[in-house]
Amino acid sequence: MEPVVERELVLPAGPEEVWESLAEPAWLGDDAQVDLRPAGDVRAGSRTGFVEWADAPRGLAFWWSEEGEEATRVEIALEEVEEGTRLTVIESRPLALLDAVGSDLHLDLGVERRGTPELIAR
Repeated sequence: MEPVVERELVLPAGPEEVWESLAEPAWLGDDAQVDLRPAGDVRAGSRTGFVEWADAPRGLAFWWSEEGEEATRVEIALEEVEEGTRLTVIESRPLALLDAVGSDLHLDLGVERRGTPELIAR
């Protein structure tokens, strides 16, 4: 997988309607489950994970992986546009970035370093 995969499409429905469809996890597969709240479960086939944050009807982010594989982070953003709702999906491998750059990534980016518990709690 590339470090970041981004896809965008416009749906002919309002953000609230698109959000409701995210609660019906068939978009992830027949046996999928998504609990749209922080720390909620995410399951689809052999992938499992958790919801990092959810803000109806603006979007959500979750982490997931197959057993023995590196976790990826999926962020879904909903934005109201004239034609309906722009849905943006970004799947990334932030842990791979940390592995490649090291724990001093904050120095490279010029930002204040925050503790891991604070990052996970976001």
